[in-house]
Amino acid sequence: MDEEVKKKPSKRKIILIIVLSVVGVLAVIGVILGIHAYRIFKKPESLFKPSETVEVTENENTVIEPAFTLPPEESTEPDTEQIDTLPPPETEPETTAEVTTEIPESERPFNVLNVMLMGIDAYEDGSSTSGSMPHTDVSIVLAINFEQNTVDVISLQRDTFTTVPGYRGFYKLNGVFNVGGGMDDKNGGFELVCRTAEQWLGGISIPYYYAVDFEAVIKMVDAIGGIDYKVDQPFYSHSRNAHYDRGMQHLDGDAVLGYLRIRREADGLDKSRNTRQRKMLLAIFDKLKKEGKISQIPALLSAAGDGIYTNTNMSQTTALVNFASKLDQDNIRSRAVTGTIKMRYDWAWAFVDQPERVQLIKEVYNINVDPVGTCTVQYENWLHETGFDALKHIRQAEKVLLFVAAEKDKGVEFTDAQIAKYIECYMAYTRLNSLFNDATSELAAAYTGQTSPEGGYTALEKQYAEAIGAAEKTLRETTNELKKAAGYTKSLTYTVNKDAWYDDRDINEVYVDFR
Repeated sequence: MDEEVKKKPSKRKIILIIVLSVVGVLAVIGVILGIHAYRIFKKPESLFKPSETVEVTENENTVIEPAFTLPPEESTEPDTEQIDTLPPPETEPETTAEVTTEIPESERPFNVLNVMLMGIDAYEDGSSTSGSMPHTDVSIVLAINFEQNTVDVISLQRDTFTTVPGYRGFYKLNGVFNVGGGMDDKNGGFELVCRTAEQWLGGISIPYYYAVDFEAVIKMVDAIGGIDYKVDQPFYSHSRNAHYDRGMQHLDGDAVLGYLRIRREADGLDKSRNTRQRKMLLAIFDKLKKEGKISQIPALLSAAGDGIYTNTNMSQTTALVNFASKLDQDNIRSRAVTGTIKMRYDWAWAFVDQPERVQLIKEVYNINVDPVGTCTVQYENWLHETGFDALKHIRQAEKVLLFVAAEKDKGVEFTDAQIAKYIECYMAYTRLNSLFNDATSELAAAYTGQTSPEGGYTALEKQYAEAIGAAEKTLRETTNELKKAAGYTKSLTYTVNKDAWYDDRDINEVYVDFR
């Protein structure tokens, strides 16, 4: 025959091809798994996006866009003819030396990964033992330095007086979870806590978190058989079915939770609570390490069931566990962003000690940061005396200005007289807004660096109080005139209940029960 008849491959050959294909696939999978295992056990940092410096923006009071074209402002350009007649300024001689922008090794930020640990005072069903909504009453940052094999355990005070990125108002740190959605949007709440805490770490990002509720804590401690611990204060277990005295005690999960939640003691308000939380965390870690059970941490997290929340995956958790298993106890440093605690409105508020905060950030991250003057007793005093009133006036004007803009968008035509009233109101509105922001900036700069400031920069405060008072009067008059001219029928209130400003939506955008 002229044509060759192709023979079909034998069954043995087909089987050999299949076996070789399977072996090849398995080999590829093995290489991939090997690389992944190498990253978990040898290069854990490669599994995480690194913490980086993020922009910490001032929570300035912003203005709405005008609904009508504003008249041009008077020119503030200098008289160029006069400037031309002045003698040229003396200048330094030019140099041809190259300028280097390379940062010396000693001044470079450390390569640190931040992981936030949060404890929610809630049960799995969302109920709480504190007020009407659960808070993140524990906020601890693990600053993990893979290069130096160190971990800094940094407590943030739950009562810290703080602003919240993207939200209007002033809150406690433990209430930021509620601002972000609380139990209705847990991940959104946890993410917002991380974003808010970043401003207290000088803008170093916190990309990852783990959070637990009451029942998760109890389950995890019980899963390791409890812990022997030297108790420093008498207390009742969380369920109050047992009392514990000072001294060495064996604590189960219910007892550990009760101990961590001690609120009052002889030395003041919550001053040692954060310290206890860090010590207990390290004691549990020490027990697991001594008993060779660090590797069981993923199982413990699983035992917590629905009471644990995280944005990490299992590989990342495994990598962190493996890193922890090799960590020397001496390389774990306990720290806290502390501050002055003052009673305000029947609650405790913490005002961050700025010099200590600046020093802590330098030691942990090797970066220099500025103090934050808006977290001082003096700034809160200024808000109470002057700032809240200004914000209230600004919000009332916005209601009417936004009403006019909405009517215009609907096609309502406004007369020249109405537009003139609008422009007068808008200009007064932007004037008071600028004064508030300027006062915040200047007073905050003046208030920094003091641990427990008393008295204050009375001349500067008085200057702004007088200017803001006059601007409020003008804005109130122009707002009421525009209200009448535009037909805005809702009532306006220009006074603030200073003892309950947190419950005023014109001051705090989101209501939080701070108890």
